[in-house]
Amino acid sequence: MTDEAAGGALDNVDRPPMLSGVLVTYRRPDDLAAMLDALAAQQRPLDRLVVVDNDPSPESRALVAQRAPAAEYVAAPGNLGPAGGIAVGMGLLLVGATDDDWIVTLDDDDPPGPTVFAELADFAHRARTRDPRVGAVGASGVRFDRRRGRVIRIPDEELDGPVPVDSIGGNRWPTYSVRAIRAVGTFRSELFFGPEGPEFGLRLADAGFVLLSLGPMQHRMRVERGRLAIDYKPSFAVSHVDWRRYYSLRNLVRILCLRRAVFGALYVTVVVGIGKPVVNLVRDPRVALENLRWNLRALRDGWSGRMGRTVEPG
Repeated sequence: MTDEAAGGALDNVDRPPMLSGVLVTYRRPDDLAAMLDALAAQQRPLDRLVVVDNDPSPESRALVAQRAPAAEYVAAPGNLGPAGGIAVGMGLLLVGATDDDWIVTLDDDDPPGPTVFAELADFAHRARTRDPRVGAVGASGVRFDRRRGRVIRIPDEELDGPVPVDSIGGNRWPTYSVRAIRAVGTFRSELFFGPEGPEFGLRLADAGFVLLSLGPMQHRMRVERGRLAIDYKPSFAVSHVDWRRYYSLRNLVRILCLRRAVFGALYVTVVVGIGKPVVNLVRDPRVALENLRWNLRALRDGWSGRMGRTVEPG
């Protein structure tokens, strides 16, 4: 923690916990406007908001000034990706924050309903009162299988009350304890794009913090979206790949290595990265070879630690 952040925290120890937000945006002014309107309509408004623009423009700056005049607009020096943008915003919000405060991360295209922050702030308060180890809460979460490097869906019947999870969905308003962020650090900016949320959740869990999903809210969202009684099974089919696939695979391998889940990293390498496209060579050789080419590059970079923005989005 910097001296400035520590001093700010000491100066504000007697005030109630704050709920702050970091919103990362990239070339979506219409979505940004809708998100800012949704934030303004919250029953429990944010106390602070930092908007990190990964492609700064006069239009986006004007939108923030008009619709969220109290927010801090940050023009990123380049496209930092979601991970880098969140890291910048978290760092700014830590200054002046107390350990009891909370920071929610926001996608520019997932506006919350008007009661979301009120529900999550109340849930966070009650959860931490019961267990001071609570480091994050959110509207929806998953568990993570470190031996196979994949997320596990929470069964519908478990969505009653607080639900222990390993990661809060990035588009489901993950709300992190400032105390927890200071203990483990901010998001890893070198990931650039996905899965930065699961990485942070695993880091929190390994440091002894508890992550909780608000079960009734998660169940309600599944009902609204017709997502109940879904049995997800891994698919062995391949489809066209792009830069997103590269980053997801590269970062997954790197995250498993950092968490000392070497078996999981090997499983992802052999089964997902190489085995899956190879078994599809007969069925669809062109797409299978495309997958294999992207995957081999991602695997090489993940194992060697070649991180950052190594492939341009587009």
